[in-house]
Amino acid sequence: MSLRAFDIVRVIFVTVALFGVTADQSFAQGQGRVRGTVVDEDGNPMDGVSISVSSAEVQRVFDVMTGGDGMFAIIGMVSGDWAFQAELDGYEPNGLVWPITQSANRPVSLTMIRIKHPLEIALGETALEGLNPEELMADMERADEFFTNRQWDEAINGYQSILAKIPDFEILHVQVGNALSQRGDYPEAITSYEQALVGNPDNADAQSGIARAKLSMGDFEAASADLQAAAGSLNATKEDLYNLGELEFAKGDVSTAAGWYEKASMVDPGWEKPLFKLALVALNQGDIPGAKNYFQRVVDVAPNSSEGAQAQATLNALP
Repeated sequence: MSLRAFDIVRVIFVTVALFGVTADQSFAQGQGRVRGTVVDEDGNPMDGVSISVSSAEVQRVFDVMTGGDGMFAIIGMVSGDWAFQAELDGYEPNGLVWPITQSANRPVSLTMIRIKHPLEIALGETALEGLNPEELMADMERADEFFTNRQWDEAINGYQSILAKIPDFEILHVQVGNALSQRGDYPEAITSYEQALVGNPDNADAQSGIARAKLSMGDFEAASADLQAAAGSLNATKEDLYNLGELEFAKGDVSTAAGWYEKASMVDPGWEKPLFKLALVALNQGDIPGAKNYFQRVVDVAPNSSEGAQAQATLNALP
């Protein structure tokens, strides 16, 4: 082949190669176009929403943003299924897959759902109308800190200031009741617990609080009934179960008392108080091996407690 003929072949090859690349790029970019709108839950157009559009078939991503009218537009898409993803701070991401052709395409419509504050979820939007949930949460955290630090007056004032804005916030009535009980104001505590039960008659924390307050006031019969009602729920504490055992033990119903002590011990196997009482029940019933077993468990879990010392002394005295 002459040099000139070789040059002609090379020109033809390069021309074909270049034409092929240009054709592929043109196909990959496409001419498909689509418009879309993003609105909120009330149908209002949303400005500044980031829209990302991608296709598994084409290594290309379009990133656009909605304008003040909530609209966006994209051109240069190949035919196929494209994934649209809308994102904006404070809203749940939302997306869909949309078919795109090289002819006219149906407009895309996306709705953004606002991420609700936990207080809105718990109480409903209407209860928080005109209130800032972040500020309320900060107020609650301050009141909780006062409670943790046993600053009862400050905790009560903090909870009550929130209740003045949200009277139906039942958990705060319980917290006020707990703080009042710790302060020794049992009748006021019962009133606060009862306010919690107005919104939710099945509030086990409020029921248990009333029972403990009555127990502290010496109203053992009423406390027993309330504690048994609370013990029927999953929210009954080990103290509730133990106190029921104490009430039955004081009445001389040793077998029933043992049942409550056992339940309290099941909730917290490392708690020495119900174990010690179970040892006394066993002694009362003449079960020496059983009593020795419970006394030994008390020594094992709490050797330095008063119950541990008594249990060890009793073990030393038993045959």
